[in-house]
Amino acid sequence: MVGSSERPPTPRQQAAAARYLARVDTRRRATLRALPLVDFSGLEPRGSRTTIAAFTYSNPALPAADREAEAKDFADRLARFGGLERADVTGSVPATEEQTQLTEQWLTWLELATVVLVITILALYFRAVGVPLLGLATVAIAYLIASRCLGWLGVNADISFPQEVNPVIVALLFGILTDYVVFFVSGYRNRLGEGTGSLDAATEVTADLLPVISTASLMIAGATLTLLVSGVRFLSAFGPGTAIAVLIGAAVALTFVPATIAIFGEALLWPGRRGSTAAPSAEGARGRVVGMAARHPVLVATFCFLLLLVAASGVRKLELGNPVIRGLPPSDTARRGYETAASAFGPGVTGPTALLLEEQEIGRERGALARFQTRLSEQEGVKAVLGPAEQLPLRRYGAFVAPSRDAARFLLVLESDPNGSEAISALSQLEARLPELLRTSSLGEAQAGFAGDTAIAHELKDQTNQAFLRIAPLAILVLLLLLWVLLRNRTAPIYLVGVSALVVAASLGLTVYVFGDLLGYGELVFFVPVAAAILLLALGSDYNVFLVSRIWREAEDRELRPAIRTAGSRAGRAITVAGLTLAASFAVLALVPILAFRELAFAMAVGLLLDTMIARTLLIPALISIFGRGEGEHERRAEQPEPSPS
Repeated sequence: MVGSSERPPTPRQQAAAARYLARVDTRRRATLRALPLVDFSGLEPRGSRTTIAAFTYSNPALPAADREAEAKDFADRLARFGGLERADVTGSVPATEEQTQLTEQWLTWLELATVVLVITILALYFRAVGVPLLGLATVAIAYLIASRCLGWLGVNADISFPQEVNPVIVALLFGILTDYVVFFVSGYRNRLGEGTGSLDAATEVTADLLPVISTASLMIAGATLTLLVSGVRFLSAFGPGTAIAVLIGAAVALTFVPATIAIFGEALLWPGRRGSTAAPSAEGARGRVVGMAARHPVLVATFCFLLLLVAASGVRKLELGNPVIRGLPPSDTARRGYETAASAFGPGVTGPTALLLEEQEIGRERGALARFQTRLSEQEGVKAVLGPAEQLPLRRYGAFVAPSRDAARFLLVLESDPNGSEAISALSQLEARLPELLRTSSLGEAQAGFAGDTAIAHELKDQTNQAFLRIAPLAILVLLLLLWVLLRNRTAPIYLVGVSALVVAASLGLTVYVFGDLLGYGELVFFVPVAAAILLLALGSDYNVFLVSRIWREAEDRELRPAIRTAGSRAGRAITVAGLTLAASFAVLALVPILAFRELAFAMAVGLLLDTMIARTLLIPALISIFGRGEGEHERRAEQPEPSPS
């Protein structure tokens, strides 16, 4: 809790605040205790004494809402007694509650913004009224079924889904289902332009897209399900939620969309034209770009690799943290309290790290405990240490030494955000030196353990790093197997997944440069790189399936390089619109005023744009031109009859 005022409180107000703190701390039935920061070495307020901070301890048996209400009531009363202009409750617990509430509040706005986005993209691309309505109906049905299924699983199967998953599911469903509608209607419209009847056109496009969409959805679901083995509770719950939503969305796309096209037929395209609406010059321009990649594959591939590698260089500076307070908007009370405390005492005061020493009768070793406390305060990254050396009043007995005298506690106030990467690094160094510090303080037999925000953030970072090492190979293996099944080719899946992995690295590198360096956060939220990497890997392979399967089909009747150019110009426009739509759907996540969502929105949008503009337009066609169709191409060539002499 932090209270502040523009002018220092009068002695009378200070005395009133002190009496209130004393009453709170001595009430027998009180469920909240407070430890004011008064005269602790290293924690004197900077400048004029206009800020007071107090550590509050609530009964953990109380519900979270009751503990939060109690803390706010305590802050309001302290502000009134002490003549303070305001008092804010800050720390990781209230900040987490604020994040949950903000997510719920902004979910409706996120849905509305995405609806407007879908209507605009489909209306502009198809110049029709019925197609946007088809897209909205498809998303609405899938989202309704998915939300009911997830809710049922949460109640009946005791599976909890984090609140943060909902906005991601909204963006993912809107994005991929809009893409599937684009593929269906584009294929249907093109067949109409070639003179095929309406029902036959709907049948043919469904037959073409059924294996592709089925495989693509299985790629996304399979890749996200690998999060189950992460070992991180948040990520383990994140995976099944997105996988279930994607599979339901694919089922709706493969049933509702072709049925609607078959029923309404050309009426969906009114007032647009039967054939493709793309201008010949636009298709020709795209064909020339793809054709250039096919004619000069080594040069184009080298350029694309260098460009992506430069962007990926930011990964070298990747640091993970859990800036739950700094991730809130500046107007939030928890963030405001953090800024006030950081300005007056330093940011570490909002979440001190507890160090517990356990040994029989250790509480009687006052001299050794005092020496150890002094050595702790001298460590790098430590601003101040509160512990048994403090001469606290008798009523606070037990704050630092247990009544049994078998345990002693130290509160370490670090110099940086307790949930940030700097604090995690400082705690890691302190853990490494702890045995020596205990030994030189004559406490070498004591058992030591850390707790608090920084210790939790440290554990989350370690678990996330270990999770990525487990998840990434498994996700890549799943994608390779599914691509092998669909393409029946041993070479193409390797470079397709490799390109997707390079795009992931480039996206994360740019995210580090923007949020870590440019915006000054210094780290990314711990789950953002893993979630973005898995989604981008799956979605990148997803869209490559559409492009490569079209190139393979064209190559059945002509040479490979002309087939690349033809497929790139015919199917590439729809694939590009689909990629831009999905990127925009994830970009809308940035509307939620929470740092984690904005980092994820940036990483996903940038990654999908790189995949659309660089990988699928240039790099993949160049690699296909270099490697060909592998064994499939040789077999097909061998089966072709020799040309008759002219």
